[in-house]
Amino acid sequence: MDLPSDLSAARRQCTAALEAALADGLTRLQVDLRFEGLRWPTVAHGLCQALQQRESREIVVLAFADMGAAALARRDFDRSAAEAVTFADLAIGRCPANGALYMAVTPTAPDFTVFEAACTTLGERPVIALNPRLEDAAVGIGSVARARRRGFLARWRVVYGLYPLEQAALAYSHPGPWRLFREDPNGFRLVASLPHRPDGSAIDQLLG
Repeated sequence: MDLPSDLSAARRQCTAALEAALADGLTRLQVDLRFEGLRWPTVAHGLCQALQQRESREIVVLAFADMGAAALARRDFDRSAAEAVTFADLAIGRCPANGALYMAVTPTAPDFTVFEAACTTLGERPVIALNPRLEDAAVGIGSVARARRRGFLARWRVVYGLYPLEQAALAYSHPGPWRLFREDPNGFRLVASLPHRPDGSAIDQLLG
């Protein structure tokens, strides 16, 4: 994969990566676009449209942390009440009968309990988490944090990710590999293709 030149190119790459991951049977899919200023409901709606067009799915359900965000999605994107819901709705079983795919928009650490309950209720139906930030630094590194990771967080697989770094970028599109780019005067140049996500020290060494 090349680094996308704009959000439209990133959406096309992301859609292809999601399709490949769904075809491979993944049910807990994570999309990371670590940029400031993105309007996530708009990003989510664009991905929903692309997936519905290319996959011929009956419905892709958008899920939000609060009722206000769900209501705005219904208004702004002309979605029905069944197509834009909250995590709490899903947790108590308010799932559209024809919902083939669920897209959770930016779940964060305060949403952890209800989001986990929603995913439990959905069972093995595929869920895409857009830019999740479910780690909670306040939990610490004790047994509770480890249990959360083992029981829930570890199930998620990044299927598409763009991570800006200082004069560099890390990118992934399922099924891989991870790609590290360096920013040069003429743009971004591929530095390395890696089978696994590099940590900070490995990135520094590759760029250094």
